Amino acid sequence: MVEEFAGEGKGPEDGVRRNRTRSFLFMNGGIFVKPYRYPQVKNIYFGDGVVKTLGTIVATEGVNRVLVVTDKFLFENGMLDNALKSLDEAKIEYKVYSDVHPNPLKSNVLACYEMMKELKGEGVIGFGGGSSIDCAKSTALLMTNPLPLEQYVGKDIVPNNTVPIFTVPTTAGTGSEVTSGSIILFDDTGKKGGILSKRLIATCAVVDPELLLTLPPGLTAATGMDALAHAIEAYTNINGSLQSDMWCRQAITLIGKHLRRAYFKGDDLDARRGMSLAATSAGMALLGAGCAGSHAMAYSIENKYHTMHGRANASMLPAVMRFNAPAALEKYGEIAEMLGENICGLSKHEAAYKASEAVQKFCDDLGMPGIREYGVTEADFEPFAQECCANARLMGQNPRKITPEDAVKIYKEAY
Repeated sequence: MVEEFAGEGKGPEDGVRRNRTRSFLFMNGGIFVKPYRYPQVKNIYFGDGVVKTLGTIVATEGVNRVLVVTDKFLFENGMLDNALKSLDEAKIEYKVYSDVHPNPLKSNVLACYEMMKELKGEGVIGFGGGSSIDCAKSTALLMTNPLPLEQYVGKDIVPNNTVPIFTVPTTAGTGSEVTSGSIILFDDTGKKGGILSKRLIATCAVVDPELLLTLPPGLTAATGMDALAHAIEAYTNINGSLQSDMWCRQAITLIGKHLRRAYFKGDDLDARRGMSLAATSAGMALLGAGCAGSHAMAYSIENKYHTMHGRANASMLPAVMRFNAPAALEKYGEIAEMLGENICGLSKHEAAYKASEAVQKFCDDLGMPGIREYGVTEADFEPFAQECCANARLMGQNPRKITPEDAVKIYKEAY
């Protein structure tokens, strides 16, 4: 007998979805793995001070001219100094674009595109948080694919390979250094669009925990909660695999151990190492599984109130987890345990709901605001519900179907 793995629940009538695309089946008590392809970054360079070898890494890929994409704060505060010095030592010609918006704009991408053409650039370096890295990815896309950028919003519709992409994260959250996505705010419409394509996976990710030592507590918290949301949603949605689950377990466990330490003692290098590895691991999980309902619901808040992505996710995650719990009792029980909750002697239901309690404790300890504090009002619930439920890519992966009526209730619970 062979049956697809499914979350706990009675069946379609209570909104529980069968994990139709999971790559593993249970057969007579064993595990049968269906063949699957897991795309991933060509090389990950990880370790203290590894950014000082960036020039050598770029040269090894046969790239001689690059655009460095970053934000004004990092550029003006000397965070790029070691990276630029290494490019000089490797005789790599470069220009720096340092005006990336906190939510990367289409106009940022087009400005980078013009600079790349002037430079005759052969590659792009995204240096910073997810915003700079996503801007760099979309710039690389336009070097080999025609305008307009909007036509690539969606999944796997980028026709041509990009120029080489090098990513250097300075936060531990988005996982963009290894993912296949670029989220851009189209400033002419005010809406965010996700470009998802294996062609956007970086050539090389350069992950240096030392770059996080000066990350402020607020950003540490927001980006860390973003990484946690990635890992939890990838672990519990219907698209996971044995490999993505492995990355998720590593990420959740590391976050449970290191995020509070990194928040309360920013110069704790061991905690920064743990969070760097956690964010990259969660990013690797996203490659194979993707996100789900919490992200869809957070995007509606971000679109209207321009809330930081990690904070919006943190504000929605516990309520969405409570809604999803009946569809994935065992997975949520495991999450609770990975985050340090004692589930001994508890029923599956009790253990599963411990997971959302653990995440809410993180939100409280890290000072994460609720959605009310972002300006959200009860009048937003209905339009937000309609908007998020129209996001078929994310809502279609959620372990339990969320209707607009359900979404209104979840927003109320998070309020």
